Amino acid sequence: MTAHPRLAGALAAALFTGVSFQQLATACPGDYDDAAATLALHDRARYTDGCASHRVPPWARVFLKAAVCFARLAPGQDRHLLAGTHDRTHLLRVAEAARLCPPQPPVGQRTGPAGRIQWDWRERKEAQRYDAMLTRRQTPPSR
Repeated sequence: MTAHPRLAGALAAALFTGVSFQQLATACPGDYDDAAATLALHDRARYTDGCASHRVPPWARVFLKAAVCFARLAPGQDRHLLAGTHDRTHLLRVAEAARLCPPQPPVGQRTGPAGRIQWDWRERKEAQRYDAMLTRRQTPPSR
């Protein structure tokens, strides 16, 4: 399957990093260092692991190089290296066409129709855990 250079780069980055879509959407062309073969991703909401630098495996470098070239050539695309906020649906279609499937929730926690892939259950679970942690910190101590 052929894909848009940004989406192919995003899919490759998702495979070797395991990060959330929100983190993929923060990457800009300056976050990929071809010489060091590293990709910096950010998590401004700090739901998962904050900002992190990831080693790019040799097989994924061609996808990230293509995404960087596209970002530099296409007008208005230089802000997003891998994915914009509007690319989530397109990225999921490409992943499903490539027959990729993220880890799924345990059978007792599934909420959708049978057979449907849930793409963000782990992200939601981490976000809920983070929100609960913040709520506990903000609650004044009782006397």
